[in-house]
Amino acid sequence: MRSKEISVIVPVYNAELHIEGTIKSLQNQTFRDIEIILVNDGSKDNSKKICEDYATRDERILVVNKENGGLADARNAGMKVANGKYIMFLDADDLFEVDSCENMYLAIEKSRADYVIGNYQMMEENGTKWKNPAFDVKTYQEFILDRHDYQKSFFVMNSTAWNKIYNAQFLKENDITFKVPSPSEDDYFTSLCYMKAKFGFYTPKVMYLYRNTPNSLSKDCSLSYFKGINNAYQRIFESYQENHELNYYRYVYAKKNAYLLCQLIDSEQITIEEKIECLKKLEWYFDLRSELEINTVHESLEKIMRLIEEKEYTNIALEMERLKEYRKGLPEQVKKRMSFPTKENYAQMEKNNEQFRIQGEEVCFN
Repeated sequence: MRSKEISVIVPVYNAELHIEGTIKSLQNQTFRDIEIILVNDGSKDNSKKICEDYATRDERILVVNKENGGLADARNAGMKVANGKYIMFLDADDLFEVDSCENMYLAIEKSRADYVIGNYQMMEENGTKWKNPAFDVKTYQEFILDRHDYQKSFFVMNSTAWNKIYNAQFLKENDITFKVPSPSEDDYFTSLCYMKAKFGFYTPKVMYLYRNTPNSLSKDCSLSYFKGINNAYQRIFESYQENHELNYYRYVYAKKNAYLLCQLIDSEQITIEEKIECLKKLEWYFDLRSELEINTVHESLEKIMRLIEEKEYTNIALEMERLKEYRKGLPEQVKKRMSFPTKENYAQMEKNNEQFRIQGEEVCFN
């Protein structure tokens, strides 16, 4: 059988509630030359049967059944059997727009980039779309991406694997797979793409619909999750060091720092004592804030960031509880805005950017 132009890999784990809609969004694509790889990652619900039923009715669908190994392992399993010239990823509870594959295919063929980033839009649990897409369509039109451009490119070079299309040969030649297990498998994967690519490309067309579940900042935030984050973030930091991209890492860190802290604050799955234990294990990470000269967090988090840097754990516990109660009453979209820096925050970093390039990368981290 002739290889397809695009392989779309869908990791599936206990997704019976949404998987049919996800599969249909692929079957209905205006671009037909795709293979749909459904990786059943040891689901305990009806997901396996649903996937196999659809495969009997559509020859483009391939089902890979495996023991549970997590999101990273499932995506890798899909990549091993993929035959497409290009690769895309779709999570089992999300959707592609009807012309997603067509638009992304045309963009990567036209640009000859190693990867293309597309716009995406949040939707509620019931499928209702948020008003605006993630990237402002007036600000960000089609353009070639440069990882050293912190005024424009950086703001669309997000860490998710799913709003993109990749040249399969580029991934293979650079051995880019999901080497870091869940969580943060996307961070490691996309950071390698950004560092290894000759260039990327951005298209403003919305190609991905991300389902926003309630309390998304704190879901699955168990003690094991934060231990996994600690290990993954260490490997990600090391990869930037090895590739001599610490200045770029500063901006990545600025984006992730507050989000991680808000996850820890909001978590209902661990005690305050366990949160303090996590902070102590992550000391090396939060210490990077001063070492890398990064001062970009929402004003509501400045006090707790200072306490963390000073290792004032008794006061940290009180401040975390106060912030947790405060954030409970906020709308989800407001909470998300508090969890990421603004353009003004990043502008503060630019003031001493050249000094860091000279002193930080060449002296402090040799």
